[in-house]
Amino acid sequence: MSVSASAPEASTAHPTGPRDAEREPLGVVLLNLGGPDSLAAVEPFLRNLFADPDVIQLPPVIRWFQPLFARLVAQRRAPTARAAYTQIGGRSPIAEESSAQAEAVAAELERRGWRAHGVVAMGCWHPFSDEAVARLAEVGIRRAVAVPLFPQYSRSTTGSSFVALERAVARAGGALSVARVERYPEAPGYVEAIAERVRAAAATVPHAERPDVPVLFSAHGLPESYIQRGDPYLDDVRTTVAAVSARLGLGARARLCFQSRVGPQRWLGPTTEETLDAVAREGHRSVVVVPVAFTGEHVETLQEIDIVYKEHAARAGITCFARARTVGTHRAFIGALADIVEATARERGWA
Repeated sequence: MSVSASAPEASTAHPTGPRDAEREPLGVVLLNLGGPDSLAAVEPFLRNLFADPDVIQLPPVIRWFQPLFARLVAQRRAPTARAAYTQIGGRSPIAEESSAQAEAVAAELERRGWRAHGVVAMGCWHPFSDEAVARLAEVGIRRAVAVPLFPQYSRSTTGSSFVALERAVARAGGALSVARVERYPEAPGYVEAIAERVRAAAATVPHAERPDVPVLFSAHGLPESYIQRGDPYLDDVRTTVAAVSARLGLGARARLCFQSRVGPQRWLGPTTEETLDAVAREGHRSVVVVPVAFTGEHVETLQEIDIVYKEHAARAGITCFARARTVGTHRAFIGALADIVEATARERGWA
């Protein structure tokens, strides 16, 4: 189906229906790539990331080389990556953040009368898809809706996550029936959650500068070649930015930029650093940076944006660097995910 680390915040309003005793319990599988849970895990995490042929799409003629490629690149990049993780406490918080989201969605579904159990399936580190499938089997779940924590579809994220989940289900004997949700770049609750995060960040900007402050939507980048081969990620990101911008009335203040480039090939642009330089040259001394395509805090937000880009902005002359929080367990986002799961389950006849 395509849908165009703390306690969860208050849920969206939905009438509580009577629990249907005949309804089977429903699993909710939230998909993410994951992150290392210790400095020792950084290199094996990177090895898993670069070994995935959907995440890192090498030319077919040299794809046989990918396991060795992954090992070499992971060894080379590990020291820099470990230094970045050291700056945010020596580990990624993404597993806890994703688990909190899964629990919040299940709780919202329970409030609506479903019997639900939420789990997280990561592509490159624990808990892997095999662990998620095993957990659902332990609690007697035979039906599950899988939702990526990537609202914008890309083969490198959503696609690779579904491949991993399908293989895990097959290894477990295929008893779990999975309904897929592939994208939701303009789901109303998701858009409202981002908008509220932007409003909160903009409120920290000096009052006189708020009417004109640039709002930089910083999305994780992709090689241009992926887009040229038909990956819809760029279109989906633009859809999200347009929806949030319209809700907030940003107009030309909204700028889309891209971060986290890896390797020498040409990536989507402009980069976040280039965009920070551009707004500084225009005379702006305040900026709001919005992590778009990130639904939870990770090294890309806590270190790359909050430390690296903030320092870059200061060197360019920007004195107020306001960063919007990721949507996390925002009530509107959790409500949107619950709506999507519920609609998908009903389409399958599971209600």
